[in-house]
Amino acid sequence: MFHIITIRPTNSFLRWLAFPLLLIMTATLLTGCGSNAAAPEVWGRVEAKEVDINSKIPGRVVNLLVKEGDRVTKGQILAHIDNRDIVAQVNQSKANIKALDAQTAQATTVTVLQDQTAKASLNTAQAQLEKAQSDLALAENDYNRFRELVASGAISKQLFDTYRTKYQVAQAAYSQAQAGLASAQAGLLQTNVNIANEEAMRSKVAQAQATLQQVEVSLDETEIRAPFDGIITAKYVEEGAMVSQGMPLVAIQDPLDNWVNLKVKETELSRYFVQQQVKMQGRDSKLVLDGTIVDISKKAEFATYRATNERGDNDIITFNVKIQVNSDKIRPGMRFKLMDGGI
Repeated sequence: MFHIITIRPTNSFLRWLAFPLLLIMTATLLTGCGSNAAAPEVWGRVEAKEVDINSKIPGRVVNLLVKEGDRVTKGQILAHIDNRDIVAQVNQSKANIKALDAQTAQATTVTVLQDQTAKASLNTAQAQLEKAQSDLALAENDYNRFRELVASGAISKQLFDTYRTKYQVAQAAYSQAQAGLASAQAGLLQTNVNIANEEAMRSKVAQAQATLQQVEVSLDETEIRAPFDGIITAKYVEEGAMVSQGMPLVAIQDPLDNWVNLKVKETELSRYFVQQQVKMQGRDSKLVLDGTIVDISKKAEFATYRATNERGDNDIITFNVKIQVNSDKIRPGMRFKLMDGGI
């Protein structure tokens, strides 16, 4: 015979039984929420093409024609550097070139005149040598013929002495003509020296012209011009200030050359590729932009995600993803995030 025993749980027993059940349900809910959690938002910061406009030459700023916020166009003059010293150098270089041109012209004239004189002297010397050679040949023939006659007694020794003297004179004249030809040929060598001197003068002229071009470049650099269309974002000097070489005067920004830099975890980098089209949303939810990924850094950034426990997890490094936007609606420093479904 069995007896049915009815156990009525007390309130403390129920509380003891409900606590582990509550823990199990909580863990289940958290696990479920974790598996369905949305991907973390990826935020980036806007950057733009911006350069400092430097002075290539030292000097005093005599005019500063822009202020912060001004829109400028490519080639527009932004400032003037005092150019009086450089203008004086330009004038001096031009005067030097003019003087060298005159000396070169004079050297050319001397070369032409001496060349003509040397050639004329050479022609005269050659003609004199030919005549002396002919006279010598005739005198030598007479000398030999009359020497035989005087030996046979056909003529007097006095007459023979006359032809012997003529022969000796002809020999001396021939030697003199040879010396004159050598002198005339040496005159042609002087012409070569004059031509070399003329070339040296031309080299000096070319050097002076190069110096003038360099000074003219410096003169042109006294006008500080905008390298591209943009907006003046900073002014570093005022009129009257002395600036050194390389010192910045103003900063200019291109409002149509901008991009967003994202720091993407290495575990998520496979979702991105160059030329990929993406959508981004600013802190102002109404500001939505289209962009194109133009670069994914090959080098890791310094920013890392540290492991949160010591169970073997590794730190996660990030890589920079550059998204070109080129919109006049954004400014450097603004933050944007990738929209859901935008990548």
